[in-house]
Amino acid sequence: MARCQRSRDNACATSSHHSLFRRPSMSLLRAPVAARLLGALLLCLAPLAPAAEPATPPARTVFPAPLLHSEDITYTVVLYHPTPPKGDVVADARKLLTSKYKELASTWKPGAPAPEVDIRPVPTEELEPIEEYYLRYFGRRLNQSERKGLMGAKHATKLSFHVPFARRNEALLAATRFAHQLASERGAILWDAETREYYSPQRWKEERLDGWSSGAPIMSAHITMHAYGEGESIRIITLGMAKFGLPDLVVEQVPQSMTREMGKLVNGVAQLLAEGLELPENGTLDVDLTRVKNATARSQLEAKGRKDASKSVKLRAFEANRDKGDPENHLIELAFPGSGTTHARQLAALDALFGKAPDSITPVKPGDPELEAVATKARARLNELRPRVEKGLHPPEELTVKAGFPTDDGSSEHMWFVVTGWDKDGLRGTLANEPFSVKGLRRGSLVSVPLKDVDDYIYTRADGTEEGGESSRILMRREEGR
Repeated sequence: MARCQRSRDNACATSSHHSLFRRPSMSLLRAPVAARLLGALLLCLAPLAPAAEPATPPARTVFPAPLLHSEDITYTVVLYHPTPPKGDVVADARKLLTSKYKELASTWKPGAPAPEVDIRPVPTEELEPIEEYYLRYFGRRLNQSERKGLMGAKHATKLSFHVPFARRNEALLAATRFAHQLASERGAILWDAETREYYSPQRWKEERLDGWSSGAPIMSAHITMHAYGEGESIRIITLGMAKFGLPDLVVEQVPQSMTREMGKLVNGVAQLLAEGLELPENGTLDVDLTRVKNATARSQLEAKGRKDASKSVKLRAFEANRDKGDPENHLIELAFPGSGTTHARQLAALDALFGKAPDSITPVKPGDPELEAVATKARARLNELRPRVEKGLHPPEELTVKAGFPTDDGSSEHMWFVVTGWDKDGLRGTLANEPFSVKGLRRGSLVSVPLKDVDDYIYTRADGTEEGGESSRILMRREEGR
């Protein structure tokens, strides 16, 4: 019987233009000890159906439309000084603010509230040491020298901004420019207290200022998304929406292999809300990517979109359940209307918004010696990696494997899945490919496969480099040679 193999190009979910990573919790100005992110998992040896869900979902509370906008917006940027600053940083900052950033230091129309900026040094006792492990999550934009300087910083300056909702965009643009100029002049590292991320002045400018002159910015540059959970079910939450006077967004029960694709959906909702999308009293959000005003943001959201995509979907906005480490902001849970399981409804929304994920398959005869050799090496290497997997991989570490699944015509279709756990002789995870001929499975479905049936693997190391994926290179080489 013939079998079909997927190349590496078909293994990954749609890439997106936002930050999406697992999060430890943290508190303002204090470096936390990150908790282990993935719990122990129980596995079985056959493909698994999604867990049964209640026939009647529990009653939910629609997010109150009047709470969509916060009239008073407050956010903070902290400048960490790797070396003791010379002169009076606070006095110099106030002088710079009043001389060059008048939109932050004056009223915008008679009788309207004026923005307020509070500038003060951070007491030394509040500056606990920042650990290297913590910077793996929040210092990804810093080089090693910058990280070293940040971890040794004994001085910091806190910039707190309080602005009215009506001036949110121009005030944030001015605040972002002001913080950048001050950090550049002082050789400081910037910390966005809302997204909890660190920036060098150069990266701050490149990602947050370049290309933004008015209106709502590209939201993916000003918010981040954290994904975390135990097992196959992941929770996604944004951080940073408070800077725009908007609630942060939550999606529950996302299959691990669908987090990037779902993150792109969340990014689209965030962009539309920042550009003025309203929430009716019934809690229905009309998400239409063709209505995104920022051309660059719209291009990013539509990148790699398929011809069958309608680019629009209706979502429900509910009050989200809070979890430890969530931002101190209103939270909207994005829910997916329709019938079927949560997974099925999520897929329907993603397919409508972006189109069904395109996959190509390559016919391969059974017993292909080159691919069999790759499979033998892969299983040996996976046995070596097993202790790391059982202990728990810490992002960006990730393990993806390829294995065969029986098709409707009696052959096999070989697909990739993201590993979430390991049993005595099998691996468990969520499917990364969209099946062609395997009834009952879709991308994101929960599967479990014996180690002896694994064909290949891709291991992403802690430094972001990869190993494995040899079968994909072989298949691509063969395709190019045809």
